[in-house]
Amino acid sequence: IKPQEISPPPTANLDRSNDKVYENVTGLVKAVIEMSSKIQPAPPEEYVPMVKEVGLALRTLLATVDESLPVLPASTHREIEMAQKLLNSDLAELINKMKLAQQYVMTSLQQEYKKQMLTAAHALAVDAKNLLDVIDQARLKMISQARPH
Repeated sequence: IKPQEISPPPTANLDRSNDKVYENVTGLVKAVIEMSSKIQPAPPEEYVPMVKEVGLALRTLLATVDESLPVLPASTHREIEMAQKLLNSDLAELINKMKLAQQYVMTSLQQEYKKQMLTAAHALAVDAKNLLDVIDQARLKMISQARPH
């Protein structure tokens, strides 16, 4: 099983210096890539620390998004919150697949559940990028509203 390449479309053309949301999305994607590269040879007892790293990266990202929410236009909050909920359900799915991979260790199903773990992790990374896109759109909206016409 090979991990899928994560190659999302480019982000908005914004200044990324001191952009904590961007940094944390990148951190989450890196955690997913690292987990994906290590999962195949790893014994089941190593799954939990790998998934925990992804979970911690997600928690950091969501906290950063919560901090930046008040400065973004109120009309964009619902879409951002929906993207956050999706990420939480993606993590729950990853944890569920990890438990199944552990439960079916040394059976013919183990590889299938490892593959499903990779698929769930990939979805999480893609949805994190989508969250960044939603926030970027909110930022662009805020910038355009701030400019005098």
